[in-house]
Amino acid sequence: MKEWIKKFLKKKNVYYHLKYSGLFHLYRAIFKPGELKRHKEEILFYKSFLPTCNLIFDIGAYDGHKTAAFLALSKRVVCCEPDEENFKVLNIRFRGKRNRVIIENKAVSDKEGEARLHIHHAASAFNTLSDRWAKLLEGDNMVKWDEKISFAQSKTVATTTLDNLISKYGIPDFIKIDVEGFEQWVLKGLSHSVSFLSFETLLPEYAVELERCLAFIEQLSASATYNIALHEKLVFDRFVSKTEMNKWLSDHKPFLSFEIVAKMTIE
Repeated sequence: MKEWIKKFLKKKNVYYHLKYSGLFHLYRAIFKPGELKRHKEEILFYKSFLPTCNLIFDIGAYDGHKTAAFLALSKRVVCCEPDEENFKVLNIRFRGKRNRVIIENKAVSDKEGEARLHIHHAASAFNTLSDRWAKLLEGDNMVKWDEKISFAQSKTVATTTLDNLISKYGIPDFIKIDVEGFEQWVLKGLSHSVSFLSFETLLPEYAVELERCLAFIEQLSASATYNIALHEKLVFDRFVSKTEMNKWLSDHKPFLSFEIVAKMTIE
């Protein structure tokens, strides 16, 4: 019954307006306090290493739950999201905050142009520009992910680069990258060091790509230091060298996915 109501409201184009309304926020506060608790925990996680920011880039913004947390830390947030359904969600969710939230219906890559987005389904968190990621998930057979994943559709989407976003909006204090296996291509389009940057990775499958991502960062800031985020908690009580981080990763295999947080010197 619940899914039928959801589909009906979506068909009538009112579902997201209701979901991100003040009334529904009150409903969640009363009947789903766990959701608000997770939101507050997310804010505390980012506050554990980020100072107050002027600008944050949310690359792969999905449904905007990270952006919602970033608004507690930053004056402005630039969201990039190529999926049409998620782009719609973002516009509705932040309709009253358009002076602080800028939404780009683009994927981020190493060049301006177009690319193919592999689609699991509309608004899926698995949608990706990475051919390798799509093949990896399709071949998983429910070993690491608890559902059978296939990418039966694809579509052409517009791409931009981090450098182009910086030219347009300024240098961010923090860049969050969550692009389902396409991280190295996003970082390849960055030639400015930024104070903080995070990206997701998957081990052992993405060990080579992880090294490439770290190499891109160290080209921008040779003195970069790192931390690891697991379940939105930092592993180290300080930012450490790449050598120390790699030793910890080697000693704590295996993983599914986690975030690398890089702290750079502005050069």
